[in-house]
Amino acid sequence: PRRSNVKLSAASINEYVMNSGDVFSYNDVVGQRTAARGYQAAPAYVQGETVDEIGGGICQTSSTLYLACLRSNLEITERYAHRYVPAYITAGMDATVSWGGPDYKFTNNSLYPIKIVTIYENNYLTVRILGTNVDGTYVKMSNEVLSKTPWETIYQEDPTMAPGSPDVVKVTPYTGYKVNSYQTIYDKDGKVIDSHFEASSNYKVRNKVILQAPAAQ
Repeated sequence: PRRSNVKLSAASINEYVMNSGDVFSYNDVVGQRTAARGYQAAPAYVQGETVDEIGGGICQTSSTLYLACLRSNLEITERYAHRYVPAYITAGMDATVSWGGPDYKFTNNSLYPIKIVTIYENNYLTVRILGTNVDGTYVKMSNEVLSKTPWETIYQEDPTMAPGSPDVVKVTPYTGYKVNSYQTIYDKDGKVIDSHFEASSNYKVRNKVILQAPAAQ
């Protein structure tokens, strides 16, 4: 279901054309994620918990688009980091979205039209932004981990479990991180034109919770 949602959301932004000055809104272009539109229930974060939600996984598309925009030196208008550190993209390069909640937006601040092209094959998503590069400049992104908060293991007794039953992992853990991302722009000869702070991302820690059966009487 997650892969299906990624593929469907990627198809929604494929071949999308923006003129100079246009602002792209991920939620507006992709639209509401509903079962009627083909989206399936897949893991997503809701108030700190991992639950199955219609459209779960589409943040992989918005995050890949965000990194493509950074690499294309486009103006980021609105972006929010995930609650927990993502596994599918470099920390600090993700963009979370939710219908009625966080959106991802960017502006075509170049002088020419651009087109978003997405390719989903072999369970990998590629996002390309086609445009006009008049001077051969290019961008590299980097990040800096400012702090790291390790998770802890918490044990809880579950009275519904039969005595002697094996332990059950109720909550999977995430290490907390504070990360800064930086954008460096090079000219066609590889000389640094500009290097600056791009964004900060604060990923929460989530402890591992293990349920244990009550002791035998």
